[in-house]
Amino acid sequence: MCGFFPASSRQWKPTPDALARDYATITDARANGELVVLMWIVPRMVQPTATGAAAATAMAQKYVMLVVVRGRLDKATGSMSFDDIDSLDAKDQSGKALTAVSRNDLPPNSTAMVAALEAVFRQSMGAMGKGMKMFIFEGANIDSCKKGQLSVPFGSETYTWDTPFPGCDQKS
Repeated sequence: MCGFFPASSRQWKPTPDALARDYATITDARANGELVVLMWIVPRMVQPTATGAAAATAMAQKYVMLVVVRGRLDKATGSMSFDDIDSLDAKDQSGKALTAVSRNDLPPNSTAMVAALEAVFRQSMGAMGKGMKMFIFEGANIDSCKKGQLSVPFGSETYTWDTPFPGCDQKS
């Protein structure tokens, strides 16, 4: 029987952007067949040559954008099912809760970027991509390239990112 479980590997000669992408993603494959994946979309993840790169980078600097998915493996069938996640909390380095931003409160170009990113996840990652949900928070005090921390309590764990991210200019 075959199931989907993420594998770990190390990159050969990683670029600073690749280091940031790797660090931005947390994968928690639990013994009971549950899988939790969290991703913090940070400015270093935006390809500078991509269409709309400047706007996407500005959005990733202004907001904390988190993607989360939680799934379970059915051992009998080998298929995964994914939870519909309706809320997520995030906290800064002092433990202060970040303010969630409703999509209705985003500028139109930001709303379009979120929709495009979610479409990419759905199309490129199949069922897992359909299970992914994006949450947006005010990010005035959070910078992935400055000293601090972001924490997300979810699914009986508290997941953390210490900043600055690998690959950031250490002078930040």
